[in-house]
Amino acid sequence: MKALSNPVRLRIVASLAEEPKHIYALAKELSLSYPLVHLYLESLEKVGLVEGTPGPAQEDQRERKYYRTSQFRVDLTPDMIREIYKGGKKNG
Repeated sequence: MKALSNPVRLRIVASLAEEPKHIYALAKELSLSYPLVHLYLESLEKVGLVEGTPGPAQEDQRERKYYRTSQFRVDLTPDMIREIYKGGKKNG
């Protein structure tokens, strides 16, 4: 849930749900820097929400990694929200 709590990560997942993309295309689409998109994709990939696969090398360019959404399902209950909220509070 923490990975999806960030609006930019949600925008990335929504974009990749339309079609697989490489980091440069996502960065341009979202008007974000390459390093920032890379960090977000790493965190989404780490928790299994997206997966990256090597794509074909373009002429005079190196191979690019394309990202797509993984098949996942999120079941959210009021108790889960309560636990997430309590975990986010500092000192009580």
